[in-house]
Amino acid sequence: MAAEDRSNQTLKIYDKTGKLIVTGEKGKGIATITGLAAGTKVAAGDYKASFSDGTNESDKVDVPVFNVLPAEG
Repeated sequence: MAAEDRSNQTLKIYDKTGKLIVTGEKGKGIATITGLAAGTKVAAGDYKASFSDGTNESDKVDVPVFNVLPAEG
C-alpha cells in the first residue's frame, strides 16, 4: 500500500479535552508538543492527531504512549 501524499497537509495535535494545541508545518508530517517536563510519561490517548488540508480533516487518532526526553546539550 502506497503512503498517502501529505505534501499539502498539516499535522494537528489536540489535547484530551479536544483543544488544538499545535499545528505542524505544511508538508512535513510532524508537530512538536512543547512545555512538557523531561521525564514525563505521556499515556496513549492523552493527545490526538489528525491531518488537515485546510478544508478537510482526517479522523483524530490517539498519539501512542511516549516519554519526554531531557533536552540535548
